Amino acid sequence: MAKWKEAVVLRIEAQSANTRLFILKILDDFMFHFEPGQFITLDLPIHEKRRLRLRSYSIANIPNEDNILELSITQLEGGAGTRYLFDEVKEGHILTFKGPGGVFILPNQLPSKLVFICTGTGIVPFRSMLKKLVQTKNVNLDIHLIFGTRYEAGILFKDEMMAYQNAFSHFQYSVALSREKKIKKGENPDIYRGYVHAVYKNKYADVQKNIKFMLCGWSGMIDEAVTNLKEMGYGEGDIYYELYG
Repeated sequence: MAKWKEAVVLRIEAQSANTRLFILKILDDFMFHFEPGQFITLDLPIHEKRRLRLRSYSIANIPNEDNILELSITQLEGGAGTRYLFDEVKEGHILTFKGPGGVFILPNQLPSKLVFICTGTGIVPFRSMLKKLVQTKNVNLDIHLIFGTRYEAGILFKDEMMAYQNAFSHFQYSVALSREKKIKKGENPDIYRGYVHAVYKNKYADVQKNIKFMLCGWSGMIDEAVTNLKEMGYGEGDIYYELYG
């Protein structure tokens, strides 16, 4: 059983109107190991019963000797956990957590192509995976990241993803904006008005071999994407997903 640990909040950075990046340093002497895509579980002082205090968040970075963890968290309307994190937690605050947990990680046998489909903070595990692939010099792997949000101001880690696209010819970055009225052209040629589903349905209408679709985001998006991909001709083994909400 994983032991509870403590981490101090080093910085809190605004990523969008309702999303913040919490940068934590683990208060322990040993290096905290985890696989990109895994999460930690926080024990927040929001209820007397522990099971009602637990909130899990994917880790946005990769293991490092400084024992730094990065969590990208969106404030949920009526959510006791995010209300505490956004309204009460400041730099220097101590948080209790356990982990890592989760099995939403890169396949042991990498395919010829990986398609990451995500909405909102569902991009977090993919950011960690991309950092790992760069670290291990798997930069020639064909990767397509499809990110969806409502407005341009809600695009998370945009500069990093653009840098990957500019640096690696085998990395493609697409953004779907469901409520943005005016789409800016030129800054990123692969921005769409609408939902993520239109992007992958157009790009992968012809079934490809040795391809894996990895999905992360709200349950409604994932349910629809799984159904669509199967109807397009892809099998169970071609689709991995992690959902929330």
